[in-house]
Amino acid sequence: MVVGTASGVLAAPTSAPKASVAVAELLAPVLYGKATAAGSGTESLQFSARMVGSGTWNLLNAASSPGREAWRALPADVLSIGEAFEYQVAHCDDTGCTASPVQTGAVSPALGAGSRPGATRLPFTVGDRVSAQVDVGTGNLMVQMNLFSLERRTAGALDVGVVYNSVTRRSEAHFLNSVGSSSSGWRLSAARDVRLASVPGAGAVVYHGPGGQTGTFTADGAGGYDSPAGFKMTLATVAGGGWTLTDHGSGDVSHFRGDGLLAKMTDRSNNATTFAYNTGGGLTEIRTDRGGPAASTLTVTLGGATPRQIHKLSQTATVADPLTGLPRQETHEVTLGYAASNALASVTDAAGRVTEFAYSGGGNLNRVTAPGGAQTSFTYDTHGRVLTVTQPTATNAAGAVTRVNYGTGTDTSVGTVTLVADPNSDQSTAVSAAAHTRYELTDDGMQLVARAVDPAGKERSATYNNGLDLTSSSNSSGTTTFGYNANDGESLTGITGASGAGASYAYGNTGTKAQYQPSGCTDAQNRTSEYTYNQNGQRTATADFSSAEASVAYNGDGTVDTSTSPSGAVTDYSYDTAGQTTGINPPDGSTLADRSYTWDEFGRLASRTSGRGVTDTYTYDALDRVTEIDFSDNTPDVTYTYDDAGQVDIRTDGSGVTTYDYDPLGRLAARTHTAGGGTLRYTYDKAGNLATATNAAGTTRYSYDVRNLVTSMTTAAGRKIDFAHDDDGRRTDAWFEPTAAYDGTVAGFAAHTHNDYDADGRLTRTWTARAGNDGDRVADLSYDYISPGAGACTTAPPAGLVTSLRWAQTDHRTGATTSYCYDRANRLTAATTPGGDDWRYSYDKNGNRTQTTKNGAVVHGVTVNAADQITSSGYSHDGAGDLTTTPANGAMGYSGAEQMTTRTGTGGTTFTYTYAGTDQTELISQSGGHSYAYGRTNANGMPVLETQTSGGTTVSYAYDPQGTPLVMEGGLSHYLAADGLGSPVALINHTGTQTAAYTYDPYGQTTATALNGSGAIDVQRYGYAGGLRDTSGHLMHYGMRWYDPITGRFTQTDSLETLLDPSRSNRYEYANGNPVNYVDPTGKISLLEGVTFALGVVSLATGIGAAAAAAGFATYALTTVSIGTGITSTVFGGACLFNRSELNEEVC
Repeated sequence: MVVGTASGVLAAPTSAPKASVAVAELLAPVLYGKATAAGSGTESLQFSARMVGSGTWNLLNAASSPGREAWRALPADVLSIGEAFEYQVAHCDDTGCTASPVQTGAVSPALGAGSRPGATRLPFTVGDRVSAQVDVGTGNLMVQMNLFSLERRTAGALDVGVVYNSVTRRSEAHFLNSVGSSSSGWRLSAARDVRLASVPGAGAVVYHGPGGQTGTFTADGAGGYDSPAGFKMTLATVAGGGWTLTDHGSGDVSHFRGDGLLAKMTDRSNNATTFAYNTGGGLTEIRTDRGGPAASTLTVTLGGATPRQIHKLSQTATVADPLTGLPRQETHEVTLGYAASNALASVTDAAGRVTEFAYSGGGNLNRVTAPGGAQTSFTYDTHGRVLTVTQPTATNAAGAVTRVNYGTGTDTSVGTVTLVADPNSDQSTAVSAAAHTRYELTDDGMQLVARAVDPAGKERSATYNNGLDLTSSSNSSGTTTFGYNANDGESLTGITGASGAGASYAYGNTGTKAQYQPSGCTDAQNRTSEYTYNQNGQRTATADFSSAEASVAYNGDGTVDTSTSPSGAVTDYSYDTAGQTTGINPPDGSTLADRSYTWDEFGRLASRTSGRGVTDTYTYDALDRVTEIDFSDNTPDVTYTYDDAGQVDIRTDGSGVTTYDYDPLGRLAARTHTAGGGTLRYTYDKAGNLATATNAAGTTRYSYDVRNLVTSMTTAAGRKIDFAHDDDGRRTDAWFEPTAAYDGTVAGFAAHTHNDYDADGRLTRTWTARAGNDGDRVADLSYDYISPGAGACTTAPPAGLVTSLRWAQTDHRTGATTSYCYDRANRLTAATTPGGDDWRYSYDKNGNRTQTTKNGAVVHGVTVNAADQITSSGYSHDGAGDLTTTPANGAMGYSGAEQMTTRTGTGGTTFTYTYAGTDQTELISQSGGHSYAYGRTNANGMPVLETQTSGGTTVSYAYDPQGTPLVMEGGLSHYLAADGLGSPVALINHTGTQTAAYTYDPYGQTTATALNGSGAIDVQRYGYAGGLRDTSGHLMHYGMRWYDPITGRFTQTDSLETLLDPSRSNRYEYANGNPVNYVDPTGKISLLEGVTFALGVVSLATGIGAAAAAAGFATYALTTVSIGTGITSTVFGGACLFNRSELNEEVC
């Protein structure tokens, strides 16, 4: 049809109708047409649409809608995010039709922006407060910079920052934002730029969410709305105008005005965070519900090319001048600067540091310069998709280039395959010819990753449901499936691993505020927990598999009033009028005394007074970083200074001065401590893999394959270790001092460790052989996860059930099998070895191990009080809960930082301990001439022991890239052979001679045997479950705490105080009372050991960022899947009463 001409005999409408895309934020966009001329007789609008390049109207072909104004949606399941199409609208009457010009529209690229559900993203560190990520499916670059974090009373903090999304620079996705021009790609992460846009005629409401995440709610025909895929929310219309949007997970309700602006957010208890605007709709203030006026109020200053443009954000408080003591005003402010194009050019933070943003001639963000000078640059294709990310290395300001290529269909804006080549690939060749990861995308238009093939050809795949939840994940070992059969397919109801182990979840709170919270959970042992909630949807009680119940009572504002442990012990909590925790009153009947807290005008912890009466006072800089901690007793102050890039530069404490240096991306490059140990140095390759580690022994060097899996390391002494991995990246072999055959295979070795895994990646067998003979094994252990049934253990699940626990360990050297039994709370109750020892354990409701028998005889028994403290003869505790005397360890003394600094043994000898920092993670020295130097952190975030000196003898350790100790080097090199818990079971020197053997009881009491005249066991510090042995006794050191294997308990309470979890109510308990399966390498939280595949946490981002996790162990998530929100942070998410790293204490 010719535009504007008649198609009938009589005169058609004299002008073409208006035609536009009314709603582009749908995979089935909605077209709009409106007649502009009079018509005669019966009038209608006809909609035609086609895919780009089609010769026919293959989407809509003259689809007719009666009347002079109409909306018509394109068909579903055809177009993809960002895909263009052509359309035309004709106005028809009895005389003919007049058509509009053919126009081009597109599915809004904004659907591919932000942290969209189900997407695979490649992360990049840009600065200490700036990060970037590339969406593999859509090619979107998202740059985020957090500016302020505003605490809320019982909900998660509100983070306010700026966000850039590259694909929203396309005209179809321009956004009337608060940060620069609508075409700049920038927006505020919260407040005004989180809003709704209603299209009434189309029955659609577009949601512009935090960080640019975008989706459209569509009318359901019954007065409500259907939610967009992946958005677990409910949108409802408010009488009188506006909407509410309820998040099913957090329970937060966002209240939007009739014009779509966000007016307030309320939590489950109706505490409100409010947003104020001027008459032009510009944001002027954010006010939360926690903290004083300065802490809870963020003032927004507008100014720029648009009336809504933000110039400054600030918080102002009246504080006492530190010199005069007189009151003065102190303002923390962040200033936004803009380029001539009205794009964000700079952010100046409260400390005066500047982050700069530069742009290409076309307006794309092409460079970010972080404080400290590190530059990250980007290039794009014509659709705003990232082509390259260039970052600095220690030796080259533009040395690391990640390249991306998009395979396309007919429409070049839509990719079906994405290729990613990491910085270690051959930069001189095309991405398709270099080593790369291939991502194949789903065909439903959402551009999620369906299949990933890494540079070595190893595959993983995934499927998704309509809500974009993962429904299956497959690798070479098998498939894990996920079920969503509750709440209209939204809520996770089951997980089944490739081995058959599984967990399920029930939802019985239909029609309440807890509808989307689980009412029960059945773990892999077929044991069920039950959860109850109050009228606000807050969890009030958890009853575990053994019927032990932990409960919480709330105040009217939703803060915790009291918590009750399974043993009935009650803890009280108090608050100021601003909702900040001021006191914790412990249970009666214990030595524990009250803890108290004060807060400064900016809502930061000002002081803490422990149960021992020691007060810690905190000083901060303008960026809320701790600069000094002062203790009221004689504990030396701890001070910190920071470099321009925001990293800790110098730490000064009672142990001396620690100086740090970093590479341009904030990775530790050097560490020096005045107490000794020399300068520790680290370098990294272009992809971020650890390349070298230098300690007192010299330099260890690492090599990697195209998958970024370590293939070999050569220690400072020149000792080589080769590694092999299976198709799923799990380490199968390590050869210490290998010799090669003519074909390159390993012909000989000093030591060889081999690991086998089941389909879920759990360790099933590990053995270590020596002296070139795989048959000469110093250790050979296998593990069985299948329940033996009630005939073997009265509380065992049905025989043959695949579980998440080890039920047997077989020593293939002796043929002996140790069988394990557990109670209904999954605590170890028996470890029986025919012809060997028979261990039995009893526990109370709160997990206290009250009795231990060995071969029928009681070898240990204790009584405990309401606070889980041992009250048996010879035991005592102080007001902070620290163990002060025990029959085996003698008397212990502590610093104001809760560090064990002295221990007087039963023989009267006093031993001293000195630490760096404010916790016990870095033990610097012990009496008797023992000193230690710590360096980089391991996979658990704990600093590794690089060098130790004892009695004038210095040895060093060589670790794999994840921080697992493999070799001790001194006069000789000794390889550490470990069992399935990470406990050393043997030492083998570089000649292949076994120099030590270790055995353990189930809770870690150790027998170490020197072999072949070696004294290595006197020097080597690693012991049970990978902890560090105390040189002067039998205690074990795990991160933040000391562990006593005699009692099977920690000597101090956990710094993480978890409410509403019966398995973690006892803050002295080690490994959840299950040391056969769990470890606690941080002294803070137990992890299920021996697993390389986290059930329910599957990464398809292989090749990039995989280096950090390639061969490490992850938590097996059958019993700890995060599926809802409540009071606990470790399992159920939600807000903590406080969570302060400088305090080394969290209550969640």
